[in-house]
Amino acid sequence: DTPDDPLTDDHFLKTHNRAERKEKQLRNIERERAMHEKSQLERLLDGLQGHDWLKVLGVTGVTDGEAKKYQRKRDYFISEVQALIDKFAQWKEQEKRLRLRKDAAQARLDAATDEAGSTASSIEPPSSDLNASAARQLQQETVNAVKASTSASSKSKGKLAIYATASATSQNSTPLPTPGLSRTMLPPLPPSPEVPFISFYSKRHLRDAALSKSRQTTRNVTAFGHPVPDLTEQEFALPDELVTPDALRARARERRRRKR
Repeated sequence: DTPDDPLTDDHFLKTHNRAERKEKQLRNIERERAMHEKSQLERLLDGLQGHDWLKVLGVTGVTDGEAKKYQRKRDYFISEVQALIDKFAQWKEQEKRLRLRKDAAQARLDAATDEAGSTASSIEPPSSDLNASAARQLQQETVNAVKASTSASSKSKGKLAIYATASATSQNSTPLPTPGLSRTMLPPLPPSPEVPFISFYSKRHLRDAALSKSRQTTRNVTAFGHPVPDLTEQEFALPDELVTPDALRARARERRRRKR
């Protein structure tokens, strides 16, 4: 059994989903603000095009003859407000096109996935062919197993004869071991069981503190369970190969060539 992943995808997806939700929320706020500004501009345009346009411009107490002097300013404000409203309309059309393009791409992807699944299911061999191939494979494995067992039994017989001859020779040539020496020899220790990999951190509370949502990221910065060393500040300096006389002359020639 494989141990559970200490850093599953859910741990990273939570952070990314949180940032994605915040970005979507900010985008919705900007869209609502833009629609509010558009409604204000439309109301201002209606006021400038109405009969109380002088009041909209902040001009009061003038006669009809004096009102003609503000006609150019009125036309200018109307053109500017209309241009802003047209920009909002273009932005709305662009948003609509992007949404339609995204939906079309998703539809094409779904259609391609469905087509690939139907193609894979259509090219599967029939059940009779599968049964025949499975039977042939089982028969071949049985033949191979019989051959392997026969060769292994013949080899074991030869090894037993060789071992009997060698043991008889060793009993005649080597003396018997003393009982004291055999008493001091200890049996080999059993192999230590393999400990499954669970976490990069040696202690559980360190891992919990690193994976907690409310932790201070600037307090204990770790990477794969080990503390990240502090970086020493130093003045920036170009590499030695860039400040050689040849490199400086080549750079000067290139600068002069660009100025030409």
